[in-house]
Amino acid sequence: MGEEHVLRWPKLARITHWLFFIGVTIAILTGLPVLDGSSFRFLYVLTGGETGRTILHYYATIVLLGVAAPLAVLRAIQSYRSRYEGGWWPGWSDVRDSIRIALRWLGLRKEYPTIGFRHPLEKFLVVSVHAGLILLGASGIPIVLFNVGYEYRALLLAVHDIGFLLVIIPLIGHFMLAINPVNWPTLKAMFTNGKVPVSWAKKHHPGWKIE
Repeated sequence: MGEEHVLRWPKLARITHWLFFIGVTIAILTGLPVLDGSSFRFLYVLTGGETGRTILHYYATIVLLGVAAPLAVLRAIQSYRSRYEGGWWPGWSDVRDSIRIALRWLGLRKEYPTIGFRHPLEKFLVVSVHAGLILLGASGIPIVLFNVGYEYRALLLAVHDIGFLLVIIPLIGHFMLAINPVNWPTLKAMFTNGKVPVSWAKKHHPGWKIE
C-alpha cells in the first residue's frame, strides 16, 4: 500500500500554471537581451537572433499568456468557491501572519502562524505576478500591434519595466522556495497529477481542512 495522497492542484490550476510557466519563461529569456545586450548576448543567440527573439517575445508570449488569462480568471473563481482554498486575495489576517513569519525568520519571534491551504506570502506573490502580467500585456501589446509614437512608446516601455519588476522579483523568491526539498511534493504535484502526500499536507499546512 502506498502513502495516502490528497488533491492539491486541480487540472485547471495545472494547465494554467503550465501556460504561465512556459509563457513567462520565454518572455524572460527573450526580454533580457533587450534589457542588457552585452550581459545576455548568449540568450540572443540561443533564441535565434533578432528574428527568432522577436517572434518568441512578441507573439509566442501573447498567445500563451492570452490563453492563460481567461483560465486564470476561471481558476480564481474556482478557488473562491472551494471549501478549503479560500481564494487568492490577501486579507488583514494574511498581512498579520506574513509579519509574524518575517519576524520568525529574523529570529525575533518564536511562534509561527498556523498555515492553511495557501501560505499567506503565496497570496501576495500571486497578486504581484498577476498585476505585473497585466501591466506587461497592457504596455507590450500596443507596441507590437500598433504604430505607437515615440512619446507614447517611452511611456509604455516604462510601464513594461514596472510590470517586469512586479513579476520577476516574486518569481525569484518563488523559484528559490520551489527548489527547496521541503516543497518538492507540491512542486511535483503542480507539474504532474496535482496530488501531495497527506502527511506532508498535515505537517506544512496544518490549517488545511483536508476532505
